[in-house]
Amino acid sequence: MTSVLKRQCETRSELTNECLIPWYITGVTAIICAATLVLIAFLGPVGQEIIQYRTSQSCIWQIAGQDLTNLVLITPILLIGGILCLARKTSSKYLLILTPITLMYTGLSMGIGQEWSNSAYSGNVEDYWWLFGILIIGGLILLLGSLSMFTGADAPDFKPRGLRIYVGLMTVFFLLFAVMWISQIQQVTNTGDLPDGSYKAAPTAFWTIRYLDLGISIPLGFLALFLMLSKPKKAYAILLLFFGFFITIGTTVDMMAIVQVLNGDTETAKEGLFIFSILTFFSYRGLFYLVKDKLHRGVVKGSDNQN
Repeated sequence: MTSVLKRQCETRSELTNECLIPWYITGVTAIICAATLVLIAFLGPVGQEIIQYRTSQSCIWQIAGQDLTNLVLITPILLIGGILCLARKTSSKYLLILTPITLMYTGLSMGIGQEWSNSAYSGNVEDYWWLFGILIIGGLILLLGSLSMFTGADAPDFKPRGLRIYVGLMTVFFLLFAVMWISQIQQVTNTGDLPDGSYKAAPTAFWTIRYLDLGISIPLGFLALFLMLSKPKKAYAILLLFFGFFITIGTTVDMMAIVQVLNGDTETAKEGLFIFSILTFFSYRGLFYLVKDKLHRGVVKGSDNQN
């Protein structure tokens, strides 16, 4: 009993010394970001349609899919993680680490990706710029706060054999993802549009997403796979951060495609639906691989104290 209490005290002391952001700031930030996502959804196309986005109808359906994912997946993660953090539970870090990159990605893509120079689109989304700004700043705070909660003792032991098979399969689908986007860019540069006309309808959104994915999402994917094979224990927190991004953004893209299909926008959605569905499945599998030891030991149930 004494040894257990000693280990808990050592863990709290280590977390207190290592965390870059105070626990109360991290917890409050997570709750604010959760409330912001709910407000954006309420004001957006799945709610009251008060926010009028300056983009094509296809992109508005994609935004609706994003808002739905925010409501059913990302908001609960942030809310529960924030509450656990304020209660000083170590389990909070396993939830909060999943969200920072997606929050920043969402804020940037929504703010930059509007068709600002196209007079054919009217709207008032610029009046709500501060909502997307909260997501970017909140994501940055949660990035520093949640990463610094982890210590070297958190990483489980990994079995390399099954890991190599998983990394190999994941690499193939990341390559297919990159090839799909690059081929679309080639089509645009060669012909001036895509076969479904979606580029001319929303060129700013097209380039915003391609730059973010080819410059951030896909490189993060390959970097995560490299770290899984080379230094999984040392890079454990970073791997959780990356795979949290993959499952949240992957689920978002899948939900976007579902909403598009339900609204008859099948041409835009069908090309990437298969690849993104497979990537999302493998991302969830990868995250489970990273936390299954914690689930088995009950860490994610929030039974112990933080700080």
